[in-house]
Amino acid sequence: MTSLALSAADPRSERTRAPTLGLPALLALGIGCTALAGNRFNVALVGWVAAVPWLLALRQLRGGRAWTGFFVALQLGTFLNILKIVTDPIPVVFVPMFSVPTALGASVAYALFEALRRRLGDGWGLLLFPALTVVLEALSFSTSDLGSWGSLAYTQLDNLPLLQVTSLFGITAVSALLSLVSATVAVLIARPDRARFLPAAVAVTALVALAHGYGSVRLDRVLDGPTVEVATVTTDLHLGDGGFPQASERAAGTDQLFARTVQAVEAGAEVVVWNEGATAVDPADEPAFLARAATFTAEHGVDVLFAYVVPLAAGPYRYENKYVWMTPEGPLETYLKHHPVPGEGAVPGTGPLVAHPRPYGVAAGAICYDYDFPAMSKEHAAAGVGLALVPSSDWRGIDPYHSQMAAVRGIEGGYSVVRSVRWATSQATDALGRVRGTASYFEGDRVMVASVPTTRVTTLYSRVGEVLPLAGLLVVFAGVAMAFARARSGSPTRQGPSRAQS
Repeated sequence: MTSLALSAADPRSERTRAPTLGLPALLALGIGCTALAGNRFNVALVGWVAAVPWLLALRQLRGGRAWTGFFVALQLGTFLNILKIVTDPIPVVFVPMFSVPTALGASVAYALFEALRRRLGDGWGLLLFPALTVVLEALSFSTSDLGSWGSLAYTQLDNLPLLQVTSLFGITAVSALLSLVSATVAVLIARPDRARFLPAAVAVTALVALAHGYGSVRLDRVLDGPTVEVATVTTDLHLGDGGFPQASERAAGTDQLFARTVQAVEAGAEVVVWNEGATAVDPADEPAFLARAATFTAEHGVDVLFAYVVPLAAGPYRYENKYVWMTPEGPLETYLKHHPVPGEGAVPGTGPLVAHPRPYGVAAGAICYDYDFPAMSKEHAAAGVGLALVPSSDWRGIDPYHSQMAAVRGIEGGYSVVRSVRWATSQATDALGRVRGTASYFEGDRVMVASVPTTRVTTLYSRVGEVLPLAGLLVVFAGVAMAFARARSGSPTRQGPSRAQS
């Protein structure tokens, strides 16, 4: 009996060829495109065609040796892509922790796509490639510790009109569009009968234009309603793998944080957000620290998210990575980071996400990496949040990329996001992702004050959730079922004429 896997490896099932470049050149080009698309030094235009070399290379793969070369090249391209974010204090060994599983997932998706395309033809291929892309991304941010890192959508973080489609279907809407463009370009290059696919190319072009048009119109919107003055305050203390600073250094750093918080209040701030782990507080000293915090907010009449760590054990370090939301009336919430970065020694928080009605609007919080998981924005949106406050700590290699990623959560859910960041750019954005204020950690006085809207904008995504991955899964299931049916019946593969025949 002919299996799907065997038919995918059978040279008779593939009659089209990339017209100019051989396999080594295509793999080299794929490595380069993958390295350039996304993360630091991102070339946004490459994101639209980054998959094209890989898709063309797949058509030339015959035998285990060629497939192994493909997988190795994909690993190398992904490694180089993530290597771009490695700056002090992040070690190079950090890279394979993310690049290996990311490339493995992509390899499986590419192999499945090519097996189905060879059996079903390029018409199906135009649907299957974006379908597999969105399914893989949804699996990553819903089931793995990688969150939404590696999403194709993040190659377009500076394209605010396009990002507006995340308000409809989340980041997978952007990824689906980019992968559809790559699949279409690959078919037009590879097929000698490319005229057959010109209507599809026109439709894809119209879809891209429609997405940008929708975004441009949406960005013309005026956000009526109340606003609040929010300040970000960042610390000079360095809390890292080398351990926590000595008690005297921590005390001086904490005093400095309170002084900067006074500066923010004097500048008009009604809400102040410290950066993630702004200081360290020993368990025995925590009651006194919280009493000082309560006195401060009562005296100044402001809300403050006091973000700090509580050391629990050394070698390996274990600690609570938390904030205490203090109001003039007293403590409102104690929140532990729900999604520690892989390898981080923080005790994960397990409590439910809570939205707080405040005089300035409904607000909620999260900590740094938490906001790389779209489920957080959906929960906050469902709770009616108009403002999300996110203490964070980054490094130069992901600055300002990580703050821009968090802003996408606000577009998805329809609310403002204020991110206070050590070692990178603090940023305040509104419900459309428009920047209301930024402050580089490496410039200025570590205090930023911005006026942000607090009225939530209802989005389709917050109501319907991940419908694109579900639709993509149905397309993949249908493709697999049809491919197996054809394999069982011995039906020929659906391919156009080869270049030699045209």
